[in-house]
Amino acid sequence: MITFILLNPKSASDGIKNGITLLLSTVIPSLFPFLVIASYIASADSFKILSKFFERTTFLIFKISPDGFIPILMGLLGGYPVGAKITSDLYKSGRLTQNEAERLMYFTVNSGPAFTITAVGLSMLNNYYSGLILYFSNILTAVTLGFLCRFLSDNTHPNTQEIKLKDKAYAFINSVSSGSNAIINISAWVLTFACLSGIIESFNLERDINLFLNAIFEVTNGCKICCGNTSLPVISAILGFGGLSVICQVSPYFTCCKVKFRNFLVSRILNASLCAFYTYGLLKIFPQAEETAIIYSNKTTAFGITYTMGAALILIIMCIFFILQVDNRKKVC
Repeated sequence: MITFILLNPKSASDGIKNGITLLLSTVIPSLFPFLVIASYIASADSFKILSKFFERTTFLIFKISPDGFIPILMGLLGGYPVGAKITSDLYKSGRLTQNEAERLMYFTVNSGPAFTITAVGLSMLNNYYSGLILYFSNILTAVTLGFLCRFLSDNTHPNTQEIKLKDKAYAFINSVSSGSNAIINISAWVLTFACLSGIIESFNLERDINLFLNAIFEVTNGCKICCGNTSLPVISAILGFGGLSVICQVSPYFTCCKVKFRNFLVSRILNASLCAFYTYGLLKIFPQAEETAIIYSNKTTAFGITYTMGAALILIIMCIFFILQVDNRKKVC
């Protein structure tokens, strides 16, 4: 690899440039706000009322304590690493058992609505309905896999009586620091696999092999290359798997929760298979998802989550909960 980079540095540098463009246009704008606020939610006991409201549903379907609702929700709304990060934070704080955290890791690493609907559906496929089909397949897969994981429960519960929540001011400072560390880790892996993708492109491999390798390596570039060249269930499987880049991004979190890499990899493969299965079934019900093309933009750049109305509303709601958690009785110099 080093020899090839020295002999042909342009391919590697072009891959890095593409990765930097991806980071600045999509990854950082879409993930960083969610990572910071999600860290605060996990440490300052926000969304406690919402978790309590869905306590019965969370237990009946997933057999997980009420705090497990937070990573489930944020995994479906925030995108790939957010659900895993919250799960790790809750486990470290003692609000989830190791068994609960392990099971959550299997089905909370999901593609968010902005990336699935806006970036893949509208920008890459020029089809709003295709994006909806992909996202609903993602939701159905997460619920199905979460329900199946309930049978792996060891019937233990966290001892929440001994848990002391962090001071709210300290929790906010810590959440910004934690979010920054997470986005640096994510960016490093995106650039690494962007470099590998650039090197692969220079080999001039056969079309199918090139599509497969890009889909396995990095989900965004994989979807972009496969859109228009493969069927919608295949693209759904790519989103369900997430790519090796996402697995590497999540690795610090599932390692913290003592999840074996082999088990996590199996869950990603199962996730990809279920996503393809549900997409195939939904296309039978809504064939217009492939027949109707809605041209959203002439640009090919993927849109960030902060540019969509739904995601903006979610962020506003999260910020309201954050403001309500701040103790304004204390004077800050």
